[in-house]
Amino acid sequence: MVKREDARILRTKKAIEEATVSLITSQPDFSITTLLNRAQVTRGTFYKYYQNTWHLLSEVNNNLLVEFTQHIQGQFRVAKMIQAISARAAFYNAVLNLHSDGIYFATLMSRMRTQMLTQLGNLEDEVYHRQMVYQWEAVIGAFWALISKWLLDNMDLDQVALLQEFTDILRVNTTAVSQTGLNLFDFDMINWDCDARSWRNV
Repeated sequence: MVKREDARILRTKKAIEEATVSLITSQPDFSITTLLNRAQVTRGTFYKYYQNTWHLLSEVNNNLLVEFTQHIQGQFRVAKMIQAISARAAFYNAVLNLHSDGIYFATLMSRMRTQMLTQLGNLEDEVYHRQMVYQWEAVIGAFWALISKWLLDNMDLDQVALLQEFTDILRVNTTAVSQTGLNLFDFDMINWDCDARSWRNV
């Protein structure tokens, strides 16, 4: 009985949070009433799980951050990052091109920088450390600029071609060991889902 109730709670919260993500992409200033209609839940149900809209947005953002940052542990796995963005294309297009949910992107960049510094560890050479940080900033900035343009163009390149474009721009040699900020990234291809070449639904 408890497990069944827990599953129902999870389904309800998921419905509310997915409706929130959907509204962020189309109506960033959505009202509670609009959200309730989209999620098909009552006001009482909403306040049973969330104190207010800020609490809800915090939960949604945290879940999205966890969803994305699993791909930056150890190294920044570019192919997986592209795949995660593609799966949430409408949301990332709203964040990057329509300036919705700025808190999410600021927090995401903060966590990415923390992970980058963790990767650098106890690098004693201060000059080399600074060079690596600056180079990482240049690469990650290029990554988000490319992603922003890709989403704006309705993902007119498939994910494999996009990754190839990115590595070509950076002149990445995936078979060589780099002593630059590129070493913080993993540019290897992955076993793309069979739909990887056609994920263009925004």
